[in-house]
Amino acid sequence: NRSVPVFWMIGEDPDLNKVTRWGLGLAQPAQDFTFKVDVGGLNPDTTYYYSFWAEGVSSDIGRTRTLPVESVDRMRFAVASCANYPAGYFNVYGMIARQDDLYAVLHLGDYIYEYANGTYGDGTDLDRVPEPDKEIVTLSDYRTRYAQYKTDPQLQAAHRRHPFIAVWDDHEFTDDAWTGGALNHNPEEGEGEWSERRAAAQQAYFEWMPIRENSTGGQNQVYRHFACGDLLDLFIVDTRITGREEQALDPL
Repeated sequence: NRSVPVFWMIGEDPDLNKVTRWGLGLAQPAQDFTFKVDVGGLNPDTTYYYSFWAEGVSSDIGRTRTLPVESVDRMRFAVASCANYPAGYFNVYGMIARQDDLYAVLHLGDYIYEYANGTYGDGTDLDRVPEPDKEIVTLSDYRTRYAQYKTDPQLQAAHRRHPFIAVWDDHEFTDDAWTGGALNHNPEEGEGEWSERRAAAQQAYFEWMPIRENSTGGQNQVYRHFACGDLLDLFIVDTRITGREEQALDPL
């Protein structure tokens, strides 16, 4: 459980022959050995390439792009949501990875699903049985599920080629979640207190997803604003965990 030193670098050429910024940080066990760096001093509206190195192994070179700050006539985004690992292959992520002119991928939630295999999709024949093979409720469960999703090569390719602007929906927690509970949360079945499950899901999300922790809201705040030059202002809103009261049940 020791910390792992991670060296990172970023530059404007695909082979990283000319490094613009670099640094050294630690992947900590308290963050499930995930590692993020928020690089300052980059030019706006610019494509950058980056890589990580730890314990003698270097990552593939990734690509990202900064937003414009002045006049811009056109911006193109991909939109994704609702990707259930045992239900099938992530071919759409592969298609997104092959698009060269995107500023970012807007992921609108349900990046993972919380169910055991066979509950909502059976991955047995595709070798995509969710891990752990049960409904996830603890911090360890959520971490393991994110780690498995991140092994998908097409999802990896999408992240490697484009920055993601992400927000959660309900299945990052559990089905039909709201501020004070969820339809698919049952303390009487051993799933514990909702506040503990929600906190575990939030922590794993901020560990495993490319999202900044807000200086005031911490892991409770995913709503935020992206200024995109003079073309648009993008507002990411949380209508699920922070802003939703208990929903009415479907009478059907």
